[in-house]
Amino acid sequence: MAKMMHRSPAEVSTWPWSDIVRLLAYSELEREEFDRRVQNPQHSAASPTRAHASGPTTNTTVYRFGPRPAPKR
Repeated sequence: MAKMMHRSPAEVSTWPWSDIVRLLAYSELEREEFDRRVQNPQHSAASPTRAHASGPTTNTTVYRFGPRPAPKR
């Protein structure tokens, strides 16, 4: 997880457990969503009208905050 967050293991070990558990749970949800898309590619590639006709759909918006990249020169 530390590599995923671009932080050193020493830094991550100082984080509160609640933050670490929240990140792990979030990562698991993302993995499950990815697995569903891979196993059922026709649902992710369906046109909006077909998807709407087959039933309700949900969209997940992910906001990731991290260090800002250095400006390009």
